[in-house]
Amino acid sequence: MMRYLWLFLMMFFASNAMAAHEDFAFFVDENDRLCLQNGKLLVNLKGYNQDGGLCMGKTQSVRIRVIDAPEDKHTPTGIYLERPFIIVDGINLDPEEKKTLTDLEDQINQVWLPNLLKTLGYTPVLVQFTETVRTSLQENSKVLSQLFAFLNNNKYIPFPGAKEDGFVIMGISQGGVIGRYGSYLYDTHRSPSDAPIRIFSSLDSPHQGAVMPMGLFNTVAFWGDKGGSASASMFKDILLSKGAADLLVYENKCDGNSCSSEVNTKGRFLFEDYRKAAEYKGFPTVLISQGQLKGVSPVHNNDYYHLSRHVEKFSMVLGSAVSRMHYSENNGTLARNRKKETTDDAVLEDYKGISKYDFIQGSTYPFAETIYKSLRGGFLDAMPDKMEEDFLLFDLDLNTSWDVDVLTQGWSTFIPTVSAMDMKCNGELAIRSDCGFTQSSAGFPFENPGARSTATAAFAVDPTHPRYSEAFSGRHIELPFETVNLMPVIYGMRVDMWRILCEVAKYDYDASVGQFRNPKLIGYFSPDTKCMDASKMPDVLSHMGLSKKVSFAYARYDYNKDATEANSSVKFNLPAGWKKVGSWNYGQNVLANTSFEVNVKVENPKGNWMKAELLVCRTKFCSGHLQLNEFDVPVDGKSHTLRWQLPANDGALDGMRWFRLVLNSDGGDVTISDASLLLDTRSEQAVPSKIGSAVVYPNNYEYFPWTDDVHVQSFVDVLGFGLEISYGKARSGMHFEFGKMVSMDDYSNLVVDYWPGTCQNTIAYFDSKKLTEANLDNGSLQNGFVRKILPLSEIIDTDVTPKGSKSAHRLNLQSVYANERCVIKSIMLK
Repeated sequence: MMRYLWLFLMMFFASNAMAAHEDFAFFVDENDRLCLQNGKLLVNLKGYNQDGGLCMGKTQSVRIRVIDAPEDKHTPTGIYLERPFIIVDGINLDPEEKKTLTDLEDQINQVWLPNLLKTLGYTPVLVQFTETVRTSLQENSKVLSQLFAFLNNNKYIPFPGAKEDGFVIMGISQGGVIGRYGSYLYDTHRSPSDAPIRIFSSLDSPHQGAVMPMGLFNTVAFWGDKGGSASASMFKDILLSKGAADLLVYENKCDGNSCSSEVNTKGRFLFEDYRKAAEYKGFPTVLISQGQLKGVSPVHNNDYYHLSRHVEKFSMVLGSAVSRMHYSENNGTLARNRKKETTDDAVLEDYKGISKYDFIQGSTYPFAETIYKSLRGGFLDAMPDKMEEDFLLFDLDLNTSWDVDVLTQGWSTFIPTVSAMDMKCNGELAIRSDCGFTQSSAGFPFENPGARSTATAAFAVDPTHPRYSEAFSGRHIELPFETVNLMPVIYGMRVDMWRILCEVAKYDYDASVGQFRNPKLIGYFSPDTKCMDASKMPDVLSHMGLSKKVSFAYARYDYNKDATEANSSVKFNLPAGWKKVGSWNYGQNVLANTSFEVNVKVENPKGNWMKAELLVCRTKFCSGHLQLNEFDVPVDGKSHTLRWQLPANDGALDGMRWFRLVLNSDGGDVTISDASLLLDTRSEQAVPSKIGSAVVYPNNYEYFPWTDDVHVQSFVDVLGFGLEISYGKARSGMHFEFGKMVSMDDYSNLVVDYWPGTCQNTIAYFDSKKLTEANLDNGSLQNGFVRKILPLSEIIDTDVTPKGSKSAHRLNLQSVYANERCVIKSIMLK
């Protein structure tokens, strides 16, 4: 109970904490350019295109909200984009109340999404179209592609990391269809230097169509046309409008006084032109269905509802209304609607058909319950409990009563599971075959569906999903605070978001350098994680996007002696070279699988590069240290997060409580801020790819002296060519850089050949010191050179490597005493 109370309080505060945001509206001008709205001129909208040119338009097309964007006082809007995570809103079927960006933000706050994305290093960008019903899917998709082009390069909302960061897209419901087609249009027309679509995902989107009860359209058409109901007439118009009509498996038509629905998956947008986007492989696609995949249709009743009410006087029926809706697989009655007023003849319409898609596997929506409640209210308005009628000079009391008032089956399928997964069966769209009804999760390759789906990965409510055991699928895009099923909805949505973000992380990982592009994914995700495995879900998802981090009680800075742990941000001038710049003390043994994080900003750089590495040490002076991966630091005047995940093995960090940050550059003005230790990172680090060559030297690997007293140069004498290393001081050194973490599991030994009389006080080790037999002295003489064979198990500390592998990102050569000289002939793995 206390756990649920804590979770409820977190949900409450998450959904009520509105983050800082900036809203922008856009319109399309007469030259078909997307323009940022900046007020009105008489009846026209005025604004600027992406190049800053003035433009005019008639109506707003799309609006966006940028949440918690990084600030830059030098930009026109005071912000810039950094790793935008674009969320495209779905259709708004309410004919009277317009949905706002605040409504959308309130909804996604119920599932902690903005806070989670910010914690993971993304900038949430909400996208909402002005008109989602009467505007076609194609038109809104085109506007979305123009929006991507605008955000990629414009003067008002800069996107400095566009080419590297790209766009991450998530479409909700109809927003997934528009988002996918818009992403396709943008990606097939952009230049190679523009921001790429890193990954597209959708949440319960109808890629092969949505379903409403087949009898629904005939019912609303009857009561709109013949019953005089304004709300029914509006809903009928909605279902016939392009933005809604093109989404439906049942095609709705009206011919004179008759309106009908029929299955049609030919010659319509989703089944023709949209297939170009669906089959496009220019970016990875992740599709999430909120429908179950059990291989059977859910158990249901064939009667949706039955309403019958009449008014009478003196046993004479003066008026009546009947509405009844059914399900049928055998061309039975789907809708029966009847209206009779006074002595007029009754107006009756029976509609028959086969409505088998009403209960295909999929997420659900209470369409029948909604129309039942609406018509029930309308019947009561027309025939209230207390009803009077003027007759000559008298007021006659009339009797009204229900003949039948029953809601039997309130829900039906809305988004078929196979539609949201864009599944195929035998090369054909699954919605066109019985596969949509019979496909189960058994053996389905969700994470790599191949020819079974157009997606790179497609997920449904399978046995590993917390909502699989429910009798039928949950409601389409069900939100925690809008249902009585609070905890199942939270758990289900959490798994849906885990699967999306797990796939996002896979494609963010740059295997060529062995790193995530987004450093804030480090420690939470692993590139080889199975996204069906919810046990790998990081705690940050369970905690509504709140990370668990602690600041350091002790901090000192080498180039700003006055700064301490009391300063969250420290600025100093950094000289050129490999420089230790900051020290932090955790106060106790550093915990396994935690992560060190710090922000670094470089201004007025003396060169165009900087590299950073982290040392984890036993003492303040960093003896017996562990050397973690080297990262590039952009020198663009903006703050960048660096994060190092610490080893996962228990005991690997015993005795280590100090952190030392090292920066290597040509110098500049540096600001270090917000150093902290994250306690909730725990992802498994993947074993890296194999080293490219067994030859470390001579090879193309770069080498770097650590300090100015170390001199490295080519050497030649009668024995041949080599590399001469001169160490001026004790414990100084140099290293060969592999460019990324690499695996040497295929090898057993490091073999070093060097000139006789040199290297007697030089030690060799990979990444971290493992003080065993690492000295190069006492080798054997072979072919005029001294050969030293070092077992990799003695010079690689496998207690701190991913899964105990023989992995490293550099080979270090370090002097034991001052004035050491070492001339290397070759270094090879054997």
